[in-house]
Amino acid sequence: QREYELIAAFFSKVYSQTDQVFKYYQYFGGEDQDRFDSFYSNIKKLSLYDTGVEAEFGDEFLTLSTCAYQTKNGRFVVVAKRVTD
Repeated sequence: QREYELIAAFFSKVYSQTDQVFKYYQYFGGEDQDRFDSFYSNIKKLSLYDTGVEAEFGDEFLTLSTCAYQTKNGRFVVVAKRVTD
């Protein structure tokens, strides 16, 4: 059993390969500090709410994504940080 704290909740979409935009679904964790910083700053900017939860390089994330109909190929995304094993 594990516990997570919500970091961000936002609307997005699945983009074409050539779109030069933030694609939350291309971050898998464990990359370098720069990739983490880019992912983290983007999800915080997109978030609909300030959850008050912060993260740092090395934290483990859980990203859940479901279809949303705000746009074609829309998604609603929540990202949480693991806090217990």
